[in-house]
Amino acid sequence: MWKFIFPILLLGVLTACEDSVSPIIESSRQYTLFGTLDMARDSQFVRVIPIRETLTEEGQELEVNVRSIELSTQQTLEWRDSVHTFADGRIGHIFFAPLRIRPSNTYRIEILPTGGDLTTHAETVVPDKPRIEILDPTFEFVLTTRLLARQRILWHGVSSAPFEIEQWYRFLSLADFTFKDYKLSYAPLSRALEGTADVWEMDKDLIQDRDSLSSKLDLNTFYHLAGIALRITILDDNFVPPGGEFDREILAQPGTLSNVTNGFGLLGSVGRFSAEWILSESHALELGYLPLGDVAPEDIWKDPPGTYEVARH
Repeated sequence: MWKFIFPILLLGVLTACEDSVSPIIESSRQYTLFGTLDMARDSQFVRVIPIRETLTEEGQELEVNVRSIELSTQQTLEWRDSVHTFADGRIGHIFFAPLRIRPSNTYRIEILPTGGDLTTHAETVVPDKPRIEILDPTFEFVLTTRLLARQRILWHGVSSAPFEIEQWYRFLSLADFTFKDYKLSYAPLSRALEGTADVWEMDKDLIQDRDSLSSKLDLNTFYHLAGIALRITILDDNFVPPGGEFDREILAQPGTLSNVTNGFGLLGSVGRFSAEWILSESHALELGYLPLGDVAPEDIWKDPPGTYEVARH
């Protein structure tokens, strides 16, 4: 059962809004830090929780400075405090700064008390950018009537299952001559490539995709297929529990799944990487789409997947 509970807990960490450490504790540590730096955001957020010996209002002003340091360049940013009221009525401090994180870089968050000398800090290494290999689609007829069509995508440098897989189809709408993105509600078949240590394989069923889209869209009249996109979410190593096992007894110990020095909590990072491509005109026609014609991929994918109107199927 624990393997189903952990993703729920993880989502709380990813939003930096859950407080899983009691703020009332006898400890020389002063703060709990929760947060996830995300490649998809142009601003980052962390929650800072004071560790107190008596019950006081958390929404009171915190006499601290919070800053981030990109260790490769020593670029330093000062973060601003905001007081946030959560859904359950609790009040907490969310610090934020305009920051775009980059793959493979290490970021350090520091909490420096005003007039104090004990710094609470944590570091996270953003996942590496994978190399993407998009193979040509394969077509096969079963009993000369049923078409099977699949396409494989290889993510080199990915050694374990992505936390999330998303997929879109981009169309040109003839109704208003704008691009529209349609997000499928299911993920492609996904597994480690046999015989490799760091290649993750995805296998798209192009017929299943077409049937799902055609139940919602008029593919024969108003929509020309422009492109296909996949996006994966990869978590950094801080989210891996000790020994790689989700042992309830071990994880129940305070500070077990934590990388905060002189404090409690968890700082992680999330890498989001996408692959975008177009099908040839002949492949699009064979699948039953209206092809877009001779348009360069850089013109089709000048905006990332999910930019335009999105409908789920």
